[in-house]
Amino acid sequence: MTATSRPLAVVTGASSGIGAQFARRYASEGFDLVLVARSGPTLKELADQLEVKHGVTVDVRTADLADASDVASLAAMLENELPRLDHLVNCAGSAPEGDLYRADEGALRQMIDLNVTALTLLTRAAIIRMRAQREGTIINIASGAAYQPTPHMGAYGATKSYVLMFTEAMYEENLDHGLRIFAVAPGDTDTPMNPGSGKGKRTPDQVVDTAWKAMPGRKPSVVDGRQNGILAFASSRLLSRRSRLRSAEKMMRHKA
Repeated sequence: MTATSRPLAVVTGASSGIGAQFARRYASEGFDLVLVARSGPTLKELADQLEVKHGVTVDVRTADLADASDVASLAAMLENELPRLDHLVNCAGSAPEGDLYRADEGALRQMIDLNVTALTLLTRAAIIRMRAQREGTIINIASGAAYQPTPHMGAYGATKSYVLMFTEAMYEENLDHGLRIFAVAPGDTDTPMNPGSGKGKRTPDQVVDTAWKAMPGRKPSVVDGRQNGILAFASSRLLSRRSRLRSAEKMMRHKA
């Protein structure tokens, strides 16, 4: 990618859903982009649209972030190869449903590699680059499931708890180095990973709006949507451990 005077954002999981909406928002704000996902043709179509509509430069990197070699290549790009790095959004993730006893072992490994390992290593690479320049923003996508154990999606919820705790720690570690690092926790959101109708379901653009409003602030994490925020507060602060387990099991029973 050729250097321009415009800021540069890297967005993973950018082919659909929340990641694609982040790409649209950054382009509309005048950022050049590097879009990362497994689906190259879909990414290229989005990149072409954004370049024409907003006059920015959009590069496409096809990568499977559950693959260690692809993660290593992308981390090297973040740390050394881009002309500049202003923002990173770690949006790529997977959410297999169902009780653990019937989960596919390969799918579990892939989810953990994607939701935890890739996010951690890419965040590390971006921090190395951003500390050297003493500025930069990292947004990691957690989940409302991060705030309590999640029966019937237990491993997924645990990975998102990791994302939340890890990101808040990185916020504090890097506060005096000019970096803005925070997590965004969507609840039930209308995405290809979470299709179907649902009462009060949020949209990807609402999630991105929440992130954008939080960006100038100093919170280490934000929950998208008022109702989701109330649920996260109640489950993590008000309910006993047994009560929140019962409540979460009832809410997630349809995923069993």
